[in-house]
Amino acid sequence: MARLIQSPAALHAVLGELHSAEILALDTEFHTERWFYPRLMLVQLRADDHEPLLIDPLSVSITPLAGPLSTRPVVVHGGQQDAQILHRLLGVVPNIVFDTQIAAGFAGAGYPVRLQELVRRFLGEHMPKGETLSDWSRRPLTSAQIGYAADDVLVLGNLKSALEREVANAGLQDGMAAATAELVESTTVLPNDERAWTRVPGAQLLDAEERACLRSLVAWRDRQSRDRDVPKNSLASDAVLVDLARRRPASAQEMRTNRRMPGHLSRQEADVILEMLANPGPSPDPIRRERGAFDVVRAASRVIERRSGVAAELLLPDGDVHHLLTGGDVKPWRKALLGEEFFSFIRGASDFCIPAGFIDYTIS
Repeated sequence: MARLIQSPAALHAVLGELHSAEILALDTEFHTERWFYPRLMLVQLRADDHEPLLIDPLSVSITPLAGPLSTRPVVVHGGQQDAQILHRLLGVVPNIVFDTQIAAGFAGAGYPVRLQELVRRFLGEHMPKGETLSDWSRRPLTSAQIGYAADDVLVLGNLKSALEREVANAGLQDGMAAATAELVESTTVLPNDERAWTRVPGAQLLDAEERACLRSLVAWRDRQSRDRDVPKNSLASDAVLVDLARRRPASAQEMRTNRRMPGHLSRQEADVILEMLANPGPSPDPIRRERGAFDVVRAASRVIERRSGVAAELLLPDGDVHHLLTGGDVKPWRKALLGEEFFSFIRGASDFCIPAGFIDYTIS
């Protein structure tokens, strides 16, 4: 069973239960399709082993949740976006002490892995998936939606216990705690507009002046979408911005020769766009793809994953691979788990041994 909270009085009645909990299981349901910032549609909480609480933010202010979420220990699954949404709405960072998705990455289960798969693997239970893409803005919620939402927090406590045992047996508690702390820290980090252009497909093929134009266009587009709270692609797609950077049109009429050019860009926004194209500022450095080097480092991290059980994506995220290849370093907990052999290999001081059986193949 689950309790649906849709009035201030009902929410006030459960605050004591939340404030006194030894641990809170947390999940949210949200929509992202029509806005820059996800729209919160439901908050699911479970205090210890009590019944799940489904709090309806479309009917009641969730401001009172700021206290318990920021002071009580919280367990989540893949909770970065949940934490970002609640931080923006409540002004506090949920006190996340355990993320089952991160824990699974330290328990030899890979990363990222869906909640349903972890529940099947570690608890031997089946979770229905039918409401994953449900319309959570619809009221009243259906019984299927309520059951699905409640299940997400019902399983987190038992899953936490199972994963804790696996991680403790491997002696990886400190690494897991550090990775979880990184998730919480990332909740309040604003995106870097100056580097956003490097993630645009085709950016690596542009010359110096074109790169400067694209950097300005992407930074402007992303700021505008945040300020207006609309999806980035509703203002201009990546492909349109690359086309503008390449052609550098000198008039609104020239802008419109691209049949996919949004009308508002060549009307309301034309003066701003044309000014950026005429005076884009200094050119950023080329994107260093170094695909071969990246792939070799990633392969080495896979070997460490096989040895340690820690998912390579947690050991060495893609951004850290690029950082290493340009002379940077990684955080101490990653350094300890990757080991000196790995870094000696990165420096070119030694070979890296791929263990027997790492590559499985059959000759037919």
